[in-house]
Amino acid sequence: MLYVGCAVWAYDGWANSFFPPGLPKDERLKAYARRLTAVEGNSTFYAVPSLNAVRNWAEQTPESFRFSPKFPRAITHTAQLKNVSAQTASFIGVMHVLGPRLGPLMLQLPPTFGPTRLPVLRDYLDNLPKDIQVAVEVRHPDWFTPENDAKLDEALMAQGVSRIVFDVRPAHGSDSPDAIKAKERKPNVPLVVKALQKSVVVRYISSPVAEENDAYLSEWVPRVVDWLGEGRDVYFYAHCPLEELSPAVARDLYRRVSAVTALPPLPWEDAEKPPSQQSMTQLSLF
Repeated sequence: MLYVGCAVWAYDGWANSFFPPGLPKDERLKAYARRLTAVEGNSTFYAVPSLNAVRNWAEQTPESFRFSPKFPRAITHTAQLKNVSAQTASFIGVMHVLGPRLGPLMLQLPPTFGPTRLPVLRDYLDNLPKDIQVAVEVRHPDWFTPENDAKLDEALMAQGVSRIVFDVRPAHGSDSPDAIKAKERKPNVPLVVKALQKSVVVRYISSPVAEENDAYLSEWVPRVVDWLGEGRDVYFYAHCPLEELSPAVARDLYRRVSAVTALPPLPWEDAEKPPSQQSMTQLSLF
């Protein structure tokens, strides 16, 4: 299955464009899920939500929708995976409320977390429950040497953990002034395209210029098609320096893939129809 989405579901700049005009803020997740099929849920990086909040997320989305929440920065960045068993158990317990909607949890390591700390990462992963999916993102440049790359893959595969495919090329290759902040915030690391587990998470940092994404998205299509053909689930998350454009990038990738392999229609296509033409299947989701 191919899931596409963005980092957040409640961006104010989507009002009256991606979201219907006049949509109340507390209905944004429901509207988002009627257009795209997954979301990172970046808010969990900053704070663990309450059980009631997560129950509300589940109630506003169909069972086919997927969340890929980030582990809190208190675990990954502040403590750097040391002595955080209680915090980890609490976070995962809250996320379990999502039930079938819970996709891969994203463990984003800080740029200071290098290969010398591989034993720490290995121990942390070894103590995670086995009924969840986890995807790890590394940012320290030393992870990308052939030797350390191989060691990381070996450790992740041994724990049944996937490796986030982090594509920063579109933003870093853009000359647009709107890409400057993305270049500052997103490390210019090499693209490592690997599918270590059944689920593959791709974080695509797009150019803010639509035409500049064309070659990159065209390159992604055969990869995604191959993974789908192997029976993998692919989560493609679009991040644009101009967040207003992120949903369109995700939709573009889905349309390109669906043009060459059979996929169910993206909910967005149905949501744009007049109410009288919307499918009963879509309407029954809510």
